[in-house]
Amino acid sequence: MQIVSYKIQQFSFKLKHSYRFADAIYRDRPINIIALKDDLGNVGLGEVEAFEFPNYIDETQRQCVFSITSRIMPLLGSKAYDTPFEFARFINSTNAPYMARAAVEMAIWDLFAKRNGVSVQKLMMLAVGDNSATKSAVNVGVAIGIKDSASDVIKSIQTELDQGYTRIKLKVNRNYTVKMLTEIRTKFPDILMMIDCNSQFHLRDKSFFQNIDGLDFAMIEQPLGKKDFIDHAKLQAQINTPICLDENIFNSEDVWKVINRHSAGFINMKLARVGGIANALALSALAVNHGLQVWCGGMLETGIGRAYNLALASLDYYRFPGDISASDRYYQQDIIKSEFEIKNGKIAVPQSIGLGVELNDHAQKKFAELDWIKI
Repeated sequence: MQIVSYKIQQFSFKLKHSYRFADAIYRDRPINIIALKDDLGNVGLGEVEAFEFPNYIDETQRQCVFSITSRIMPLLGSKAYDTPFEFARFINSTNAPYMARAAVEMAIWDLFAKRNGVSVQKLMMLAVGDNSATKSAVNVGVAIGIKDSASDVIKSIQTELDQGYTRIKLKVNRNYTVKMLTEIRTKFPDILMMIDCNSQFHLRDKSFFQNIDGLDFAMIEQPLGKKDFIDHAKLQAQINTPICLDENIFNSEDVWKVINRHSAGFINMKLARVGGIANALALSALAVNHGLQVWCGGMLETGIGRAYNLALASLDYYRFPGDISASDRYYQQDIIKSEFEIKNGKIAVPQSIGLGVELNDHAQKKFAELDWIKI
């Protein structure tokens, strides 16, 4: 397969409600969508999932777009690719930001799926040697941003449960007390629930985690530093609740650190953070084969990124409900025609050829304003 041209278009979304985690509050979400055209005229879509500012990891939308246009795309058209894994080896060699690599690599998988007459979901399954029937839907959960009181959190949880979500993740910072979390858990004792700290705590706060150890949270996500594995291991040895790592997992070296140091029991796998689908599949296999559990995290994606997440979350590696919300949860309008809806705690996985979603009229018009850039 030869890539002949591309377009990249930025969309700006206003969130229905401000979303707060760690030390950041999001009211707007800029996202760049990239379209690649191959030598047969097929078009594949990918999504730059970095945030506007480096609050989550040290990558931004602007940095990723610059890397795509100045580093990745000029090299992309210099050779043909027979498999998406061959392309993944190339794009990893560029040393571009992980989320820039992922955006282009997603579009490549869309193209390979279309050229072979299968869905992206099926192509992922075949890539890991799974010839079974595809799953039509996957269990999903939802993340609730930081609130000012237990009563506010309880109201938000009830709202999400009424919408059909069956797994709840609570964003937590240092203002959340043991009493507050106990009150929340007492109100919903049987709901599958976890907390996400986004690196807001230190090992000296271990008593906080020991005191919530009996609240039956499924996991505690990223309690300590973004680059730490040692202190996470020390904390994990002193609590029964599994730790999940997110912000510090980028490559196989990081997964091996978790395995060898017993730093966690779960890994939140995000396609964008690890540089794309091929890397996510490899890291998932490595983690699961060494006793870790993986699940699919979310990044306030559009329907493009959400479709890739659903395909990933449908693989047998993934048994825990991912952060994959319905299309209408964050934005007034998505950029795809048929939006994703939650039914009985599940969202349907696109089954048609390629990614299985199409840009809506507004998004198509925005792309039509751009000329294809030859490479």
